[in-house]
Amino acid sequence: MIAPQSTPQFRMSQGIVCSSPSLTITPFLTDSWSFNRPISTETVQPIYNEDTGEIKYYQRTPRFEKDNYNLNYGISAQFTIPLGKSPALCHQATEINIKNQELLYKKTELEVALFRLKVCGEQAKLGVQFTGKFATICEGIAVTVPPGQVIPHSHSLKP
Repeated sequence: MIAPQSTPQFRMSQGIVCSSPSLTITPFLTDSWSFNRPISTETVQPIYNEDTGEIKYYQRTPRFEKDNYNLNYGISAQFTIPLGKSPALCHQATEINIKNQELLYKKTELEVALFRLKVCGEQAKLGVQFTGKFATICEGIAVTVPPGQVIPHSHSLKP
């Protein structure tokens, strides 16, 4: 007998748990051997004289005992399929969750890049720069003149 069990599940983040179809194969083998021991082919019974009580003779009665063997084998299979709209909705929720996580990753990556730009730019304006192992933090950031501003400069006039 196959006792139904819960179907296999896979868990995603945000509490999404989806059931998936499953196939359970259960081989079995049973063996039975029933017998009576000792096996004798006949039973010997004394026959008594009713008057004296002495044994007149022995009667042999055949017995038909035998060994019984039983061997059963087989395989059972159970295929479980989740029904209803749940599997499709679960897959849809999983896909949306993955897209949201990718978007959140990109947003976090942008926030880190903007923070690097802000801090490294402010420090460059002050004339301070990282050296050594932290110099790579501000790598790829260049400070330029903001649009609409003129850098202080001087001209030499020729008479």
